[in-house]
Amino acid sequence: MTKRKRRILIWLFSVFGIIGIATATAIFFLTLDQNKAKKYISAGVSKATGRQLSINGDLKLDLGWISRLSASQIQFENAQWSNHPHMVEVGLFDVQIDLWQLLSKFRVVLPTVTIFQPKVILEKNAEGSANWDFGAATAATEPIPEQRTEFPVIEKLIIKDGTFLFDDQETNNQVELKLTQAEAAGFLEEPVKLKAEGTYQKLPLTLSLDGGSYQNLQSTQEPYPLQINLGMGKVNAKIDGNLTDPLAMKGEDVTLDIQGDDMANLFPLIRLVFPSTPPYRLKGHLKHEGEVWSFSNFSGRVGGSDLSGTIRVDTEPKRPVMKADLVSNLLDFKDLAGFIGGTPGTASDETASEEQKKRAAVENENDRIFPDQRYDLERLRAMDADVRLRAKQILAPNLPIDDLHAKLTLNDGVLKFEPAAFGVANGRMEIYSTFDGSKRPSKVKIDSRLKQLNLKRFLADSSFAQKTIGPIGGRINISGTGESFRELMATASGNTFFVMSGGEISELLVRLAGLDIARTLGVLVRGDKPIPIRCALLDLQGENGQMGVQTLVFDTANSVISGEGKIDLRDEKVNMVVIPDPKNFSPLSLRSYIRVTGGFKNVSVFPDPIKTGTDSLFKKIFNVLTMLVLSPLQPRDLGQGKDVDCDALIASVQQQDPKRVVLKDVYKASGPKTVPGDREPAQK
Repeated sequence: MTKRKRRILIWLFSVFGIIGIATATAIFFLTLDQNKAKKYISAGVSKATGRQLSINGDLKLDLGWISRLSASQIQFENAQWSNHPHMVEVGLFDVQIDLWQLLSKFRVVLPTVTIFQPKVILEKNAEGSANWDFGAATAATEPIPEQRTEFPVIEKLIIKDGTFLFDDQETNNQVELKLTQAEAAGFLEEPVKLKAEGTYQKLPLTLSLDGGSYQNLQSTQEPYPLQINLGMGKVNAKIDGNLTDPLAMKGEDVTLDIQGDDMANLFPLIRLVFPSTPPYRLKGHLKHEGEVWSFSNFSGRVGGSDLSGTIRVDTEPKRPVMKADLVSNLLDFKDLAGFIGGTPGTASDETASEEQKKRAAVENENDRIFPDQRYDLERLRAMDADVRLRAKQILAPNLPIDDLHAKLTLNDGVLKFEPAAFGVANGRMEIYSTFDGSKRPSKVKIDSRLKQLNLKRFLADSSFAQKTIGPIGGRINISGTGESFRELMATASGNTFFVMSGGEISELLVRLAGLDIARTLGVLVRGDKPIPIRCALLDLQGENGQMGVQTLVFDTANSVISGEGKIDLRDEKVNMVVIPDPKNFSPLSLRSYIRVTGGFKNVSVFPDPIKTGTDSLFKKIFNVLTMLVLSPLQPRDLGQGKDVDCDALIASVQQQDPKRVVLKDVYKASGPKTVPGDREPAQK
């Protein structure tokens, strides 16, 4: 027999074989009670999964070259421990099958797949068991084809009124997605397109996807091109690139471009915790290996600040772990307000969202400065983090802040700065803080250390600044409880001190502070010059937000300024009295007690010669008249001020700085003196 005849016979047998199989299949299904077939299907699924599959509606099969199979009221049993009886419910499942493609080319082609009212519940219990882990032999059924060539061709997919719920009782996280309408279309040579709309975590959701063709998807030699546009609330994200393994959703070589009004609003989408921020836009490379996702080499803007770096998230642990290395060349200081519960930006900031503008406007009208936005403790427990932020330059017009190096850690609801180190006034401020959100009420501990701050920088561009220089050191060591920064300050207890030793200050500024008219006129005539600062100390101690002044002394070469009073952190008010004592005679002055009072936002400084107060217009008028009457009788102008024992003064706060992390620098700045506790003189 020739090869040609053999080929013809093989072809004829193949054709008749296909026709015979098709005919036998048709006869079988036509003579079979299709509703009885539901029992066989349910039994097969139950055997494979260990769960009951019920088809409570009709099961229909219309045979033809384009056959149609439909089933209604489908229910798939959930795990026994679940409170939801069904893992999957489908109102109607309707699928078309191209028999010609299946029989002639052994290719699974589904012209149309329609799913109405699907409800899918994926959940984990408190012990970590998942309802998608079936008790029976699941290896017999693979939900995802192992090879890209095995993936069926779906020409058109329609999903209507779908609900997808993920409930993780182990981490107390719930995610809900509702699809009002979703349609996808594509074929062998035609690109795949998908459009969907609905809600995600009750936020409006829109999704569009443009991918390669099915031929491209089934090819193992070529990467699969993909472009996704996602909108959720005010978040818009665009993914553009290729997947080398699209069925497993890995092997990414894609760019993520994301923007929104507030990074805190990303939590419902990606379950990662960020502080409240002004509007942002970031663009970088998105990739994942195993359970680790990375957003690397990204750059963009957050409010008025530029931001770049890398973020890596490991989703394998019980709580996701985020590690981030962030850099800003120019950081707008007001963009950091979200770290303490404030509103980033201002009401007039063009980058702020409408909601943030409203919140900022309310805060500006409020006479309080501590934000009262309550912390979301559940979010703090949702992940762990290790974040480093470097700001090479800080934009803070009213503050002498230069740069920032911060290390932040979050572990099981405990947030720490270790430390946040600011370059301030040519010196350094280190903030070590712990916020324990794992307990109620939340506890906070703040240890701030000020080293070698230059007094000149705090006088800004005033004429006094040119004649002033002096190193400031200090420490703020307080703790409190509460669910907002305002509550934390209202319960704050601890101690605070600011100290100077050495330096110079404008003589004109000192004379004006003492209301010394004669000597002020003399300085104006001969010109301002710096006078030595011997030492200065402000020591505050208290509890439950009431901080009392233990010591207030500012000692210069020609006068000593002292004071008393308290600072109320609960009501954000100050009430202090200071008095200058000259060390030499002055023929004419309006020397008087000076009252410093009012809220932190509107501090008032006014003479109070007999300590009657300055909280009304009548009292202020009375104080001015009293000061004029008593000015010739001021005994302090006889030069009764004496030099302060500066070593003893500074040593009085030694117990507040036992390791001398601040005081050692103070002694060094003042000259070759012996630091308490040191054996050798400190070098200048």
